[in-house]
Amino acid sequence: MKPSTLEPLTRRSFLKAGALATASIASFGPQARAQANLNSKLRIFQIGVGGIGGLQRNNLKDHPQVEFAGFCDVDQRELDGVKKQFPNAWTVKDYREAFANRAGDFDAVIVDTPDFHHAPMMIMALKHNKHLYGQKPLVQQLGELRMIRDALAARPGLVTQMGNQRSCLKGRMQSVEILRSNQLGRPVEAHVWTGGIEKGHYFSAPWSAYTPAQPVPEYLDWNLWRGPLSSDIPYSEDLAPRRWRSYWETGGGQLADWGCHLLDLLYFAYDLPSPEAVLTNTSRPPNTGHAAHNQSIITYAGGGKFAREKFVLHYNDNGLMPSFAALGLPPMKVDANHTLVVCEEGTLLLQADGKITIFRKGRVVENEPLPEVAPRNHWKDWADNCLGQNKPLWTPLTIGWRITEPALLAVKATRYPDQELRWDAANFQFTNHDQANAEILSRTYREGFAPPSMT
Repeated sequence: MKPSTLEPLTRRSFLKAGALATASIASFGPQARAQANLNSKLRIFQIGVGGIGGLQRNNLKDHPQVEFAGFCDVDQRELDGVKKQFPNAWTVKDYREAFANRAGDFDAVIVDTPDFHHAPMMIMALKHNKHLYGQKPLVQQLGELRMIRDALAARPGLVTQMGNQRSCLKGRMQSVEILRSNQLGRPVEAHVWTGGIEKGHYFSAPWSAYTPAQPVPEYLDWNLWRGPLSSDIPYSEDLAPRRWRSYWETGGGQLADWGCHLLDLLYFAYDLPSPEAVLTNTSRPPNTGHAAHNQSIITYAGGGKFAREKFVLHYNDNGLMPSFAALGLPPMKVDANHTLVVCEEGTLLLQADGKITIFRKGRVVENEPLPEVAPRNHWKDWADNCLGQNKPLWTPLTIGWRITEPALLAVKATRYPDQELRWDAANFQFTNHDQANAEILSRTYREGFAPPSMT
């Protein structure tokens, strides 16, 4: 099937889309639906089979018009396992092989790989006119945000979605409506915090050096796992398959890992512009491993719909919460991964899992009216739109890259503790720090693995 022609998302249309349950989402025009063949299959090529990849398959495999045509993974064990589930699908270890030799065999691509692979793989999919589901955080480098933005502009007819499934939780959709309608008054400031970085299933300890080289398992193609990395990093179990998130070259620490799940509320509710500045305080800058105990202040233009001339977002990891007393809130025990929005007439506290707590005059409100919202299916709505239906989508990549931007700014600014970096979003550079422009905007890609040109 050919990609349908969809109306590009603009800031104005973003705000107008769906006054109630579908607020802050993209909608698509009737001409596109008329052109789609609703009886065809959506043939999907999934890159990255393990981990989160299973979540995507489990939520799409019973869709009557979805077919998993092919899979790619550098781990032969993962390919063997998925082949048992989908015996008719083909498999490859190198995603480039699929685009070179099998591009006519699939209509859409799901990218579920480590962060540093995202930009090359996603832009390859867009270049080949494939609908795209891209895992969060959308990319790993600030400069890759511009690549994604420009690639989307070159392929406005493709249906895209960022792996931000929490956005479809009822409480999170209700929170968007509460804030967007100014039910608590105009926004004053926001405080967001993640959990800590410590050695476990997904993370190594902060400031970790690479583990000394270990023998590469026979089932793993380490050369392909490295992909675009220009440095010859050694294989270890601390990198593959899970803890790559902890390292500067491969992941983004807690701030990038959770950013899209926690900061999206502010973008859906207020259609935030790009930040103007970022200042991240940390005890010492990252080395090979990411830093921890990071406290980032991200500044946006305010005024108008905001209560102050600047809208300020405080974004921290390691469960570093604001002073509730200073905000006029009661003492409370709160865990990690929360978004707190202070408004003129009240405060909203939202857990990552969608639980809402409303405060007015410093007290919890037990009977605050909650808006009605229609249920959404994050995965199937994407597939249905690829098939030409007209369903609202939360987090198409046209908003996904914007949500990723502040998370990456907070992470990259850990390189320069206590130094405020002024961000020129139009030109994707810092206006006051040449060293930052040289060191934290982009990477040098290994030959053969760079994002392709769209021309």
